[in-house]
Amino acid sequence: MDAFAQAQAPAQQQLVNSSTAAIKAQQLTAALPAGGGPLNLSIEVQGEPENRLVFSSLRSTAKLAAISLLDPLGSLVWRKTPAELGLTPQADAGRPELGDAIVLPAVRDAAPGRWRLQLEARAGAKGQVLLSYRVLPRFELSLSLLSAGSSGSMIAAGEPLQLVLRGQDYGVPLTNWAATAPQLSLRDSRGELVASPKAEAGARTATGILISDEPGALIARFILPAAGEYRLTAQHQFRATAKPLQAELLLHATAPKAALALSGLRLEQQAGAAGACVRAVLFDFAVNVATAGNYACNISLVGPAGSRMVSGSSLLAAGAGRISVRVSADKLAALGGPLTVLARVGLIRFGPSEAGLVAELQDVALSAEQANELRAVYMAVCRP
Repeated sequence: MDAFAQAQAPAQQQLVNSSTAAIKAQQLTAALPAGGGPLNLSIEVQGEPENRLVFSSLRSTAKLAAISLLDPLGSLVWRKTPAELGLTPQADAGRPELGDAIVLPAVRDAAPGRWRLQLEARAGAKGQVLLSYRVLPRFELSLSLLSAGSSGSMIAAGEPLQLVLRGQDYGVPLTNWAATAPQLSLRDSRGELVASPKAEAGARTATGILISDEPGALIARFILPAAGEYRLTAQHQFRATAKPLQAELLLHATAPKAALALSGLRLEQQAGAAGACVRAVLFDFAVNVATAGNYACNISLVGPAGSRMVSGSSLLAAGAGRISVRVSADKLAALGGPLTVLARVGLIRFGPSEAGLVAELQDVALSAEQANELRAVYMAVCRP
């Protein structure tokens, strides 16, 4: 894992939303009949024919003998004992006051109409049951936003963010998306398009490190450019005959935690019998941080012959300051050619228990003068 990935490691999940977020769970609560007969719970199924009827764990304070599911025509779909379904005894279940926890299987392509869940208690058993259910469409699209910064509860303008998109088909994660990835759009409070982040599978850092190896997960990176409200929307049509699905997140950005800009570079030279040679290059960055503390500036250098990650650190006071990164001339030469662009620059703040990426620059172009200075380095590297 490189330094950029390490800075993201402690990040907390901020927001999750999906195309099914508006589908509310229906909750059923009932007492078992005093006479000992079966209890019938009615389940209403409406909507598209391709669906999934999914249940929460059935909770029961009474010991059940058998559970049956009947379709709208009254036909028996299955009849099983709690042990066959998957029983967690009351003493071992979360919130034991709700009773035993019993897993109920989902139903694929449940026919519209009134279904019945029939509960048969053991002789003399009394108690309450609790169950919720949802009818979900076949395809689902979900977004998970991860914050790359040091604060797990706030998003700051300019802070690099990582979005994970996932798709499901009948509840199974999709590992092969259609040729066209979901369309992403980031809009401000006025509805103006701010960015169209690109989501891709197998996304890597500038140094080639895989961001996520989760099958089917698509990764997109973006920033909120200024403080304010934003709406991030993902839309995708899983197949030609399916309706396009949409999921969205409402985001609030606070004031930036830091600003970062390349201000110049300097050559560290050494005089010798044959003239001056270059030992290293120092990249100087102007920074402005909201909070004093320990900071590191990481640069990802990518050339024809490979890549390098270099870093410099400094204790910065709040406000304007400078941080420099020293790169030895032989490391620059090993990249295989003069640099014209810094692939990525990140400013990381080290807090009491974690590190967070607070500002990031992508593809920082060097000025013509700076590029010429680096070309001279390749001709004048100090040799042992």
